[in-house]
Amino acid sequence: MILEMLGKVRSALFLKTLMVFAGAWAIAGLYFVVTFWLFDWRRERPTIQATAIAYAGYVLDDIGSPPDTAVARRVSERTGVHLRIAGPGVDWTSVPTFPRFDDIDLPEYPGSRGARAGITSEIGFSADVTRGPYRYLLSLQSGRNPLGRGNINENVSDGIFVVLLLGGVYLLMRRLLRPVRVLSDGVERLRAGDLDVEMPTKRTDELGRLIVSFNAMARAVRERIRARDQLLLDVSHEIRSPLTRMRVALEMMPDSAPRRSVIEDIDETEAMIRELLETQRLDSPHGGLEKTHVDVAALLRDCVASLTETGPGVDLKGADRPVLADLDAERMRILVNNVLTNAIKYSDPKGLPVRVVLDASDGALMISFHDHGIGIAGDDLAYVFEPFYRADRSRSRETGGYGIGLSLAKRIVEAHGGTIELSSRLGEGTSVLVSVPASGNGTHSGRPRW
Repeated sequence: MILEMLGKVRSALFLKTLMVFAGAWAIAGLYFVVTFWLFDWRRERPTIQATAIAYAGYVLDDIGSPPDTAVARRVSERTGVHLRIAGPGVDWTSVPTFPRFDDIDLPEYPGSRGARAGITSEIGFSADVTRGPYRYLLSLQSGRNPLGRGNINENVSDGIFVVLLLGGVYLLMRRLLRPVRVLSDGVERLRAGDLDVEMPTKRTDELGRLIVSFNAMARAVRERIRARDQLLLDVSHEIRSPLTRMRVALEMMPDSAPRRSVIEDIDETEAMIRELLETQRLDSPHGGLEKTHVDVAALLRDCVASLTETGPGVDLKGADRPVLADLDAERMRILVNNVLTNAIKYSDPKGLPVRVVLDASDGALMISFHDHGIGIAGDDLAYVFEPFYRADRSRSRETGGYGIGLSLAKRIVEAHGGTIELSSRLGEGTSVLVSVPASGNGTHSGRPRW
């Protein structure tokens, strides 16, 4: 618990600021106390003691000797001086709570015959004087409050004042540093992929200008990414026409190995263009999902049937009965094919089959894919859903692809209001979990169940 609190303090700018102010107050208080006791008290103590002894003498002269307790009470009420008298036949105090002689430790007044005087925490400015057989302990501070309450009330008031002061400082620092918290939230949103983030601010100081600069940076990043996407879209459209002319020309050529190789290249390029255009359509306001009542089990069986003779094969579970959901069937087919193709592509053709499990429960539809292939390095896991990113740097003909498949799969899942999660270990295989609502637009997050 203590370590957790210390961790929060280390990671919270506002708590650090509060601790700095609290430490400054503590050091200042300690300085004043030490300065008073080491310098002021030592330097002024003889004067304070002389004043206390003289004042006590005036009070005792009014009381008379031997002391009359009735006169002593009137003097105490008139002057506000509380006292204790002890001697032959007398043990009297002006207030019941007045301390005894042994409870008060006063420094001795030099040159006197046993007189003591000074300032104590119990009764403040005080003197201990002996006249004849009688001993007097006097609290010479003025005031009509019962003894001790004045000091307690003053201490409580000082404590409340300090707490209120520190609280005010803390609230002020929170207000002054609020842009830091706002900026931190904006950075997190931008890191999570929210390119439309815009942090509001009315501040004109350094922190306000920092937020304005952040907003300008976010707009620049947003415009550059949109320009890149538009460029890819324009280039994709322009490439389709020459590809079509090339295919027509190849159809008129006699069959040969070079001809077949060029046709394969054209097919791969056209597949990449289709995925790019499909990704762009998902972002377009006119390219939304076309949901219908789909039997997801039948859709999975169709996708698996086209890949049963490829690589290690596919082991499909949970698709032996109809599983209905409101989905865009064509987009879900693209998603399943992309994930399955990747799983088969990076698996040992003679190894264990790719396992696909369909599970529908609690209003959510979950499809899990698990292969026993080469796996993905930990450094690459954070980027596998980025467009054009491939963990296989070789980009060889054997593995094929352009790094768009998983990116498009993620777009399709998010368009359905769902999530896609990928975990992998080198040499052990890769697992992908797709979770989408069975109906409506809600979101659901699950965990693999293989």
